[in-house]
Order: sequence, then C-alpha cells, then structure tokens
Amino acid sequence: MNYDLRKTNKEGRRRFLRYANSLLKNERSNVCLIDESDRTLNQNSYLHVLCRILASYSGVTEDYAKQVYFKRMANPDIFVTATKDPLTNQMITRTRSTTELTVTEMRKAIYRFRLWAEENGCTLPDATINDDESVSFSSSQDRDAFNQAVAETSREDIWL
Repeated sequence: MNYDLRKTNKEGRRRFLRYANSLLKNERSNVCLIDESDRTLNQNSYLHVLCRILASYSGVTEDYAKQVYFKRMANPDIFVTATKDPLTNQMITRTRSTTELTVTEMRKAIYRFRLWAEENGCTLPDATINDDESVSFSSSQDRDAFNQAVAETSREDIWL
C-alpha cells in the first residue's frame, strides 16, 4: 500500500495511522516499510550538471538535453506516457517531471542517462548520492569533471 504522507494530505495521513494502529493492535511482530521518498535535491543538482555537460558536448541547450536526451531517449519508460483523449480520440503524450520521481527512480534514470550518453560518445562523471546526501565520486577525474562543469556554469550564470 502507498500512503501520501505530505502535510497537505490529511486523509492519507489518517489512513496511514489507522493502518499502523491496526498492525499494533493485531500484534504484528515484523513489518517492512519501504520509503518511496521524492528525489533529493542533490540528485536533481547532479542531473542538471550532467545535462549541462551533455548540452555543451552536443551543442544544444540544457533544457533540450534534459527533455529530449534524459527523458525521451534514455528513459522513455519512466517519463513518457501516452493516453487517448476522450473527446478527440487522439493519442496525447505527457512527459513526467523529475519532481514526481522517487529516490530509486531518479537513481535508475541517472544511471541509464549516463550509459546512454556514453553510447553516444560523451562520458559523464560518475557520482553516488549517499544516504546522508553527500556526494562521492568514483574517481578524481570524475570529481574534477564535475567541478569544472559547475565552475563553467557558474561563470556563464554571471553574464546572464
């Protein structure tokens, strides 16, 4: 079962509390909870740096790299959905936002994006977002590439 525990969803919180109380009342000895938290800010920041690197490499905008390369080409099963319009009977495609992803989905999407970029000639720096939200790089070259991309982006932002 999924429970939306955001402060704005009072009914989801009530349903979760009722379920938890029933587990306690029935003296369940073991319960496994899987946290499906939203993607983290560090994951999002890392993704944007990767998109900037690929955009610079390919000569497109960062938004194009994110929308087309990251979402539509590397991860269509995660981001692209098609539904039939009830009025016109035409197929309408929708692209999900990264804000709708869980931590696990975002991790998978970034991994696949890096593989896709490498298959297309651009090696993106490998980093791991740790449980404490710190970032670890696989190598010093990856850390340096990441820091260089951040520095270049910061210089560009100054002129905007």
